[in-house]
Amino acid sequence: MSRNTRPRLGFVERRAAERKATALLAFAHRPDGSRLPCRIQNLSDRGAMLEFLSPDRVMLEDSFDLVLANSDMRYAVKLIWRKDRTAGVLFCL
Repeated sequence: MSRNTRPRLGFVERRAAERKATALLAFAHRPDGSRLPCRIQNLSDRGAMLEFLSPDRVMLEDSFDLVLANSDMRYAVKLIWRKDRTAGVLFCL
């Protein structure tokens, strides 16, 4: 490597769809009827990243409904990953 060449720093984007930043309020609607408030941090055609508003880590099922606040919109989602108070979900078709 020459002195003028810099190594590439960064990450490899693995997502198939472009993400859009949002601040939509929503609820994770659990099978027992309880709702967990969350904010949709970013959104794509295939999924979303959620930030739960509870100060504690919440327990999530492998799949649940994501319901937009102040709307009748409801989406079936599958949990893909989670870290602390954030989670990535995939929309079920």
